[in-house]
Amino acid sequence: LENWRPKRPSGFESPALRSQAIARRHPDREPARFFRGYTAMRTYARLLSSCIVLAALGVVPAAPAQDLAFKVEIDTKASQLVFDLGPIDLPAAMPDMPEMVMQQPPAQAAMLPVDGYLHGFTVELVDETGRVLPSVLLHHVNIIAPQRRELFSPIMQRVGAAGAETGPLHLPRLIGYPVSRGDSLIFTVMFHNPTEASYVGVRMRLRMRYSGRGSLMPTIAIQPFYIDVMPPAGYHAYTLPPGKSAKSWQGSPAVPGRVLGLGGHMHKYGTLLRFEDVTAGKVLWEAEPVVDSAGEVIAMPRKFFWWRLGIQVLPSHTYRLTAEYDNPTGEAIAEGAMGTLGGVFVPDERASWPGVDRSNPEYVADVKVTYARNSGEVLQHHH
Repeated sequence: LENWRPKRPSGFESPALRSQAIARRHPDREPARFFRGYTAMRTYARLLSSCIVLAALGVVPAAPAQDLAFKVEIDTKASQLVFDLGPIDLPAAMPDMPEMVMQQPPAQAAMLPVDGYLHGFTVELVDETGRVLPSVLLHHVNIIAPQRRELFSPIMQRVGAAGAETGPLHLPRLIGYPVSRGDSLIFTVMFHNPTEASYVGVRMRLRMRYSGRGSLMPTIAIQPFYIDVMPPAGYHAYTLPPGKSAKSWQGSPAVPGRVLGLGGHMHKYGTLLRFEDVTAGKVLWEAEPVVDSAGEVIAMPRKFFWWRLGIQVLPSHTYRLTAEYDNPTGEAIAEGAMGTLGGVFVPDERASWPGVDRSNPEYVADVKVTYARNSGEVLQHHH
């Protein structure tokens, strides 16, 4: 697994690299003309497939999103990998518009330039002058490893995620997520601007702290894991009914091990996120979101279990995640709810992490949904 080099999925390369590749494969054709046709056909096919999925989900695509650049740099002094996406302009919210406009650039991929371990990440938004902007402009960013599978399902592994309410994630130096040079990470990002101010030239900068393998200090290799109250391979926002409601999903881990920490994500009107061992009849963790005066979620509590060396989970047990909401509006809110759990997991020493099965229907569906939901469109979400 560490030495495996994933095939670079089509659509990741830049237009310049695609043009060069086409020129090598078709030396008898005029590159610019052929590339324009090639791009148009691919864009149309991608737009058509995304519109089918988005229409089924009740999301209305609007004008094409802005053309953003994505780059990866190494800050050797700070021992950080810096992932930079932008610039993008975010107009102020319109009081008379019933939709919330979401800017969702295409999924971006990066090949990691280091061998070693990742020890957490921070996300910030800045403008063209470098001024730090309000975190509310970032709806979410997801970090996905396509060459590894999830603990509780065979979809692509979620390495990390952040939203407006998510603070920095820092792991102790003795704990790290193992990576190899050439491993792939996919970034899916959504911007929105619910404020009355417009922002120009916005950039998202995600910094990952890393260490090399040559250190004399030993590192405990961890694996992140992810569970959602919706089925693993699909879109995870769902319609929030009026009044009190609860939604759950349950499954079993592929390998035994210990959970070192847990955190979660909910939307407005969320009241409780609960993770339990159904087989043992025991609640392992539950948290109430922290909200502001308007009821918006501004933080989710995190829990670490260092002192007890983690919570044991077993493949023979069934585990359930439940999200509880209380919607006082009296109306259903389309795509108004989510319930997501993220954790840090240490496999048992004798356990081998299962490989990726790219023919698995859930893995295939996860890939399709990831790209359909991140096809570079501006989306209007009705609330």
